[in-house]
Amino acid sequence: MSEKKFLIIDSRPYGLFSIFLHTLDNIKWAKDNGYIPVVRWGPGRRDPNLGREGAREASMNGHPKHVVDKTNFLTEEKPSSWNNTPGMKHCQCLYWSEEGWNDSKNPWEYYFEPLNEYTVQQALEGKHDISDIFMSGELDFDLQNKFLIANIHSYEPLKLWNLLDTEHEASHRKDVYKTIKENIKLKHGPTNKINDFYNSNFLKGFKTLAVHVRGTDKKLEYPHKALPLQDYIASIQTILDDDKEIGNLYIASDNNEAIGEIIKNFKEKVKKIIVYPAVRMPKYFSKDPICLTGATGPEHGEEVLVETNLLAKSDYLVCTDSNVSAAAIFMNPDMKVRFLNRKYGF
Repeated sequence: MSEKKFLIIDSRPYGLFSIFLHTLDNIKWAKDNGYIPVVRWGPGRRDPNLGREGAREASMNGHPKHVVDKTNFLTEEKPSSWNNTPGMKHCQCLYWSEEGWNDSKNPWEYYFEPLNEYTVQQALEGKHDISDIFMSGELDFDLQNKFLIANIHSYEPLKLWNLLDTEHEASHRKDVYKTIKENIKLKHGPTNKINDFYNSNFLKGFKTLAVHVRGTDKKLEYPHKALPLQDYIASIQTILDDDKEIGNLYIASDNNEAIGEIIKNFKEKVKKIIVYPAVRMPKYFSKDPICLTGATGPEHGEEVLVETNLLAKSDYLVCTDSNVSAAAIFMNPDMKVRFLNRKYGF
């Protein structure tokens, strides 16, 4: 019997579903190439007060000044098991807590069950390679175009965006959905929160129209994706006019301004408007997203996880490009989607 080979999948200091989708890509790649995947998100967390530039520099350089817990990351005092371990300088997670959370020290296991019976320590002690999510630099393979969701050196679900408006988009969504179903299991805590909130707040017997508004720093990253809120409002109205069976309007966003505007426009036009309680930035174009502020942490990660799964329970989704929207689309390959910044949609 051949020796086991492990792929240790590390994280970078980006939002939850950015690192989730890349982790999913790594899991699929590992299994296709004879590796046993083991996820290691963190330890170490960039100083949240440094905002976008701090996150970017920490991601590229792994500089110690960007890390809250210097004794656990990129210092002379780092654990002996990290000595000469490639890729560790990138292994940060915005949701990591020194105290741990949900009975785990590994942020992946704050929210998800382990992929298999093997621990990170067992993988480190065995034959292993390490991926820093982008698989950049540590593996001697031609990785270009071999990912299910994204591309090397990118943290966007590029294959989804590139396949929109083609006959391959539906099958691609189903392929990713299959990978999720075969590998990912939520822990009981977030599963119960999703189901309890859904059963208590969504009207039965009516369709649900969901809208995800990704604001804050998106305008700085990709100005062409930062659409006026009126574009969302107009699209919501068109869908409501076309389908009289819609009774629930579910709004997910990283900012309160967008939610307030949508509520103001539709509070008299649908039977129920639903918003999951979460910490958000005040303005649509706030400079930093929540995940790059002092408000981030394990609880915020769970809020994003719950909101995304609620999006995936909907019949319709209005959105622009974002990892949260992409994850919801993959979780429900039959959901009708209208991308406002692309010529795509029902």
